[in-house]
Amino acid sequence: MMLGIFGGTFNPIHIGHLRVAEEVLQYLELDKVVFVPSYLPPHKDLADNVRGDKRLEIVRLAIAENPRFEVSPFEVDSRGNSYSIRTIEHIREACQTTPYFILGQDAFNDILTWFEKDRLFDLTHFAVMSRPHSLRPSLKDVIGPHASRYRAAGRGYVNECGNEIVFVDVTPLDISSSRIRELCREGKSIQYLVPTAVEHYIKNERMYE
Repeated sequence: MMLGIFGGTFNPIHIGHLRVAEEVLQYLELDKVVFVPSYLPPHKDLADNVRGDKRLEIVRLAIAENPRFEVSPFEVDSRGNSYSIRTIEHIREACQTTPYFILGQDAFNDILTWFEKDRLFDLTHFAVMSRPHSLRPSLKDVIGPHASRYRAAGRGYVNECGNEIVFVDVTPLDISSSRIRELCREGKSIQYLVPTAVEHYIKNERMYE
């Protein structure tokens, strides 16, 4: 099975997340994209301290109509800091596949600060999302000595394990979770920024008031 992992706080998930996930799925011809809401993100504060179970539920609501999207409670159920390598190992074992880890260019640029970073390149492919025509740092500038393990191939780079780094141009929708939270606090509409079921859940639970 060709599988993508899309992690994040999803605080809240919005149509920008859904659209880029769909574009990556199509570009890489994946069978599924698994959304994995984090419990505690190790690289940033969790705004408004929204519980993991609520963020998990809004992801479930958001993806309900797409049979090729799934949600995993792994990081929420595990509690503690949500380290990507643990999620990747879990998905590899559970699904018997090497997944594509989906992330933005900015996050990829910081990958050498990640927990157990040196093992990541043996365990997963990377699908790096960026805006069309945006400038990208050289691979060596981003992953340092690990770049010597990769060679240019087809749609990106591949290492001796057969693991790819693929750059995917995605539609740049100027939507952010922080702006959605701000609109909620101001009592303004978030219609069309999030799926309708998510909008209703946020309102009923008064998540960001």
